[in-house]
Amino acid sequence: MLIPGYRLRREIARGDRATVYVAHHALRGTVAIKAVAASGAVDAPARRRFVDAANRAQALDHPNIARVYEAGDNDDGAYVVMEYLRGGDLARNLDEGLHIRNIVKAIEQLALALDHAHRKGVLHLRVAPGNVLFNAQGAAMLTDCGSSAALAPAAPAYASPEQIAGGQADERSDIYSLGVVFYRLLTGRLPVEEGANTGRDEPPLALQWMPFREIVRRFLAETPADRFQSGEEVVHALDAVRARSHVPDVAIKTRAVSVAEVDAAALAADAVRRQGSGSRHRQRRVLAWAVPAALAAVVAGPVAWQAHRNPVAIERALAAVGLVEHPDMVLAWQNAELVRRDPDHRLAALVEAYRAVLALAPEHAPAAAALAEAAMRWKAMARAALADGDVNGAAMRLNELGSVFPDDADTAALFDALNDHRQAQRLLADTAALVAGDRRQHAPSADLAIANYREVLRLVPGNAEALAALDAIAAHYGAVAANAARAGDLPAAMESMERATAANPAFADAAAVRTTLSEAEALQAQINTLLREAADLRERGALIDPPGDNAAERYRRVLATKPDDAVAVQGLAEVVTRVRADFTATLADGELEAARALLARAA
Repeated sequence: MLIPGYRLRREIARGDRATVYVAHHALRGTVAIKAVAASGAVDAPARRRFVDAANRAQALDHPNIARVYEAGDNDDGAYVVMEYLRGGDLARNLDEGLHIRNIVKAIEQLALALDHAHRKGVLHLRVAPGNVLFNAQGAAMLTDCGSSAALAPAAPAYASPEQIAGGQADERSDIYSLGVVFYRLLTGRLPVEEGANTGRDEPPLALQWMPFREIVRRFLAETPADRFQSGEEVVHALDAVRARSHVPDVAIKTRAVSVAEVDAAALAADAVRRQGSGSRHRQRRVLAWAVPAALAAVVAGPVAWQAHRNPVAIERALAAVGLVEHPDMVLAWQNAELVRRDPDHRLAALVEAYRAVLALAPEHAPAAAALAEAAMRWKAMARAALADGDVNGAAMRLNELGSVFPDDADTAALFDALNDHRQAQRLLADTAALVAGDRRQHAPSADLAIANYREVLRLVPGNAEALAALDAIAAHYGAVAANAARAGDLPAAMESMERATAANPAFADAAAVRTTLSEAEALQAQINTLLREAADLRERGALIDPPGDNAAERYRRVLATKPDDAVAVQGLAEVVTRVRADFTATLADGELEAARALLARAA
């Protein structure tokens, strides 16, 4: 089948109606593609339903649901492009062995995945072992949400009683099917074989699984109202069993464990114990000769041949008792180190590789340290990009971080900083036009530009462009103030000086301009007038409003010319105190919009 943009690499599964391939995409990398050939057993309406269901599944975003990237239909047939999961299917993992803790965890993950799909209005209707895969970290993943059911009805062995009867299926039908999966994991049998769908007999459980008896009963109740009503209920019930009951410390393995594997591990362990205490490295040297010798001396016949020809089985048996490194873990570590040494590696690939190690060996300190180091390195690169003003580069690093460490507090703070830089860039672009050419002469434009550049510095302290622009505005209005003072226009001189110091209180010629103003004979009279007006406005409550005619602006105008004027310093401090009290009272009264407006004006 030809699918634009994808190169099919190999077939990994084939059924009566669909074939699954591993494929490559230039941007997405390795993906899985489920294809339904136009020449096969599926008619055109069913293929359309298949594509429609897959398109609905694209809205699902849950860590335990395989992502659907796209779906389509062409002359060759219908197809769905999905996330490629490297951890194998349920059958393969059971073949290698799953501890009961991992089984319970997988059922909980699948239950929560169903909850998410149900909230999005998607019924699965084909929950079965074939639609349960695992990712590289060992998490259970639900696949084919809705799309499998579009091709064929549910398999009777996993279908709910209402589905088999041709009735209306709902969310509890999926819960029932998940219960069948759980029961089969525990027992190796299907409850339908025991008459569970008749509503008369409770499916039997071995004694060791009796802690799960009530959970199985609720999972497989014939009447939907008697079942778990949601995946969240399933999780609570399983958590409660683990909290109050003794769950057997066992693993379930569908592939037979040979006598040779067990004997090899036991004899090797005895050999190590006979050597006495010693380092783990020394113990492993002992095992190098103890295992073959033990097999040759004790195990005879075809079983011994099987063990001899299957060294991985022996390694797994020894790993199970903690005497050697788990072979899968060793391979996972080697793979992770290869990824790390690749100069072009992506963070997601590196994290996935080290998490694969930790999934097999949670106490593997080098893998944990490598994960932490990778996160720190990517954060450092994001910070460096922000410091250089490279917003796009920082965004790329942070998007990678967010995809693999979504709950990391440092990453969240860096995203906030990125947003600040973006907002600052927009402000700089918008403000440049306000002070271009002779527009700086327009006082309202200059005031707005000063406010915008101050906001840029709040968002990105030390921003060179904003500092340079404020310096230029301050120098311009400082010169305007000096010229107005020489011409005897003290009100205009003081207004321009206030604007200059608002841009930069310490602009280069500030002292010289103040000297020019202080030499004007009428300066003190003008200051006294401003102080009287400020006091009157303060008494009338015009603290910071209306703009242009309030006490705060009068006091600031005085201080721009005479920074040490005691009356103005004290008067402005009292304005600040009263505005803060007004803000606190407004907030306490629940008037949030009024409080927000007051805060913005005060700032």
